[in-house]
Formats: sequence, structure tokens, C-alpha cells
Amino acid sequence: MPPKTRPNDSAAARTGLQRLLASPRAQRRLFLISLAVFAAGVIAAAVAFLPGTSNAFKSTFSTVPATLYHKQPTVKPAPAALALAREFIETAVARQNLDASYDIVHPDIRGRLTRKEWDTGNIPVIGYPAANATTAAFVPVYSYPTQMLLNVDLVAKVGSGVRPELLFFIGLRRQGDKPNGRWLVNYWEPHWRPPIPTQ
Repeated sequence: MPPKTRPNDSAAARTGLQRLLASPRAQRRLFLISLAVFAAGVIAAAVAFLPGTSNAFKSTFSTVPATLYHKQPTVKPAPAALALAREFIETAVARQNLDASYDIVHPDIRGRLTRKEWDTGNIPVIGYPAANATTAAFVPVYSYPTQMLLNVDLVAKVGSGVRPELLFFIGLRRQGDKPNGRWLVNYWEPHWRPPIPTQ
């Protein structure tokens, strides 16, 4: 037969439980345990009753072959492109015969300007009174069949009141990015930035 529990044993157990519940540390532990049990119950209920989303989106795959990037081969700058770059400097940059320059600039520069607006000279091309516009050398930064970027070092006319020498980047791109497209100037920026003042 199992041993009988003595009355003083039950009273001692109740006293120990009361001391445990009266301890602030024990109360915090019980609170944290109950909070964890409640959170676990909420998660279990959500998993059990909320509709699954594993099949909510059906992935479809295109049968069209991917367009892969192929680096263009490096080529020698076309003489026609160099001649056009020089014409751009002699017209748009020098602000001479602007009407002729309208047809040799790419929409990247010209934007939506009409020929009449372009001819006013208020154009997105940095002007420069180059004395060596007809002789300045073009140095390729890169040159591909449909686009190129060149350096050109311009020297200002005497008494023009501007920086006496300035290096420019000039970019050219074939119309429609086609190998036989007409060359157009699509980039023109000086390769110079004002120095940052020191304290």
C-alpha cells in the first residue's frame, strides 16, 4: 500500500508554494513562461487556420530566348566620325552656323528642341572659342562599331577671356545603334572641375 501523506507534509507544500509566488523573481519567470506559451499558441493557431500561400502565385517561364550582352569589338575611329566631331566643334561649340549643327547632334543632346530654338544659341552645348578647332587632335578613350568617346584638347582664342586651354570629352553614336547608321554627336563635356577651396 502507498504511504499515507501526513497532514504536516501538505501544509509544508502549501507554505513553499506561497513563498515561491511571493518572490518577485519567481513572478517574473512565471510571467515570461506564460507569455512564451501564449505566443506559441498564437503561432500554432495561425499556421492551422490561415489559408496557405504556397500556391498563391503561379510562376510562368518565357519561351523567348534571353538577349545576352556581347561586348562590341574595339575598332579604329571612322574618318567620317572624326570629321563630324570637328564639324560639331566648328559650329555648335563655336556658336557659328548653328543651323548646320542641328542635323549632326543626337537626341541625347538635342532633346526636343526645334531647329528654330536651336538656332537661337540657347542650346545644351558648352561653348568654347577654340583657336585650334580645325587642327585639334582627337584621342580615343574607346571606339566601337556603333559608339565612341574621344578626348580633344582645345586652346582658346587670344583675348577671348575664357580658360586658355580646356580638355573636352566628345561622344559619338550611330543613329539607331546600327552598324551602318549615321554618326551623330551625343555627348560633350569638359574634362575639368573647379578645384575645391582649402581652408
